[in-house]
Amino acid sequence: MKLFRTIEAVADGNYNVGDVITFTLNDGEEVEALAVKQEQDGMIFCLVDCLRKEYSMNPTSSNRGGYKSCALRKALNTEILDRFPAEIREKMVAFPNGDLLRLPTEREIFGENIYGVEEGDSVEQWEPMKKRKNRIAFQGKGTDTWEWYWLQNKYDGSAAGFAFVDYCGDAYYYFASAAGGVRPAFKI
Repeated sequence: MKLFRTIEAVADGNYNVGDVITFTLNDGEEVEALAVKQEQDGMIFCLVDCLRKEYSMNPTSSNRGGYKSCALRKALNTEILDRFPAEIREKMVAFPNGDLLRLPTEREIFGENIYGVEEGDSVEQWEPMKKRKNRIAFQGKGTDTWEWYWLQNKYDGSAAGFAFVDYCGDAYYYFASAAGGVRPAFKI
């Protein structure tokens, strides 16, 4: 059973995988975040739905430098992070690369690398993502518009694409310059 909590309840930090927290971004957009993985230094959350605004991975169809060098990673940790309320940002724990927000990886969503560059065996599928309904996202909370969304993995068979999750919760890939959904992950 999912536990729904508001931003005020975030203070206690007692979460279980499957819990959902709700909060409002600084620009008024309401979001929900699903607890997906407990780590020693905090719980990883992933937004239940994509942000309303779509983003491309890069302004041109190139995956040169992978996720580490893509424009969307920069946007996540500047303009998108700035939209998060102080009550959440203050509790965020940086991921090993120093980012406070990141995209999920193909293996975290699907348990394997289908299109993207292979990840290490230490990366496991997030338990909630074993259910297709948790892989499906909409373009903003409360909408009925299904959205495909980007993953970190550059497409293994092309210099132009990245992996993504399609409208039905399945794996696929597309050109980096296309505008798609963003479903950020963060740790608190």
